[in-house]
Amino acid sequence: MFGLHPERTSAASVTITNGSDWLDTAGNPIQANSGNILKVGSTYYWYGEHAVSGKFDSVNVYTSTDLKNWTFSNAILTKDSATELASSKIERPKVIYNAATKQYVLWAHYENGTDYNLGRVAVATSSTPNGKFTYEGSFRPLDYESRDMTVFIDTDGTGYLITASRKNGGANDTMAIFKMNASYTGVESFVGWQFENAYREAPAVVKKGNRYYLFTSQAAGWYPNQGAYATTSSMTGPWSALTPYGNPSAFGSQIHDIATITGSSTTSYIYMGDRWNPLNLGEHKHIWLPLTLDDSNGTASLEWYKEWNIDAVTGTVTPPSLVNHAQGKTATAISIASGSSASNVNDSNYQTSWAASSNTWPAWWQVDFGAPKTITEIDISWFMYKGSEGYYKYKIEISNDGVNYSTLDRTSNTTYGFTTDAVHFTARYVRINMVNAVLWNNPGNWYTPTLHEVKMLGPATSDATN
Repeated sequence: MFGLHPERTSAASVTITNGSDWLDTAGNPIQANSGNILKVGSTYYWYGEHAVSGKFDSVNVYTSTDLKNWTFSNAILTKDSATELASSKIERPKVIYNAATKQYVLWAHYENGTDYNLGRVAVATSSTPNGKFTYEGSFRPLDYESRDMTVFIDTDGTGYLITASRKNGGANDTMAIFKMNASYTGVESFVGWQFENAYREAPAVVKKGNRYYLFTSQAAGWYPNQGAYATTSSMTGPWSALTPYGNPSAFGSQIHDIATITGSSTTSYIYMGDRWNPLNLGEHKHIWLPLTLDDSNGTASLEWYKEWNIDAVTGTVTPPSLVNHAQGKTATAISIASGSSASNVNDSNYQTSWAASSNTWPAWWQVDFGAPKTITEIDISWFMYKGSEGYYKYKIEISNDGVNYSTLDRTSNTTYGFTTDAVHFTARYVRINMVNAVLWNNPGNWYTPTLHEVKMLGPATSDATN
């Protein structure tokens, strides 16, 4: 967890651990949701929002030199900073720096404390990155609705606001891009609409070379969903068609920013996401993953790592050395729907899937390694249906003879979209037994048992069989 080495004064390769509770150097939970990272000198400033009972409490900032050990610095904006913040929602705060005015400018999505009818942005400013920010007010940019948003400063100094807006009658039906004014405290022009009627939200922009990448999620409330990105050679467009990245639930997260880490050896990019628990929104996890941007093809790819390493000085990212022993091995299932294949589950393609031939539960899918392999982590990408999301109750069954099985019971699972199980066994056969699916908006289960991908990770050399 974060905070293990508060005495560290210079960066080195550190381990980022996903899915756990992240603590600051004082041992307190890091309360910085949906924010961004800004580097000033050799110090990284991590901004994010903290809510209490669904209402805004503060925008906090933490500092670090190694991207792992974070020290709480200040609550730069609080519910006491202005009258209209006393009962409000401040979401997805982003802090940028204006070199001309020497001001740090905070942008955020603003709503009242009870609903999402206002559709505004809020702006605050400060002369220091971690001082108290002066609240400048909230407004609709050029009278357009603005909800999930981000801000982006181009290499020529031009600032942009990218936001989920309304074009054709539905909230968040289309994204809008605005050009900021010179002080970055307002907008001066409307650039254009993007992804018309696609209902995309949670925008994040990064530039590599001469190519811009715009990442978004579907508008699915607090439920995880398939992330997608588009590219362009100009912020004014045109943008490419949306292309999915990661797995169908963005590994159980929603993107909020992409951190660019420029080191002495290389530049790396970090996908920063929020993992919300729709059943308990106070149960939040930070998900950081290395993002690969391919210059030659203009593509982006995201892979799940429970743990991975980064050196903030050199910028070098090091993934774990685990092997996916399931990949390409013989797969079978209780039944197979027409046009489907059991091998789709272990082909390393998150966009393919196996489906059973009926919606009868329970159902199983199995892989045969061909010889006993040691497995320490099982990652499952589950089927989700936008609007009727369900979580799976399942069992992991292991065997060396294909007849006698031992069981790891996960029927208590309530996680949507993506699960990671820490295990340690050596076996030849592993079966995912899907006992049931629980749909959040329906007491019945009409799902057909479906899996997108199952990865079974472990060391290259197996332990003794047991």
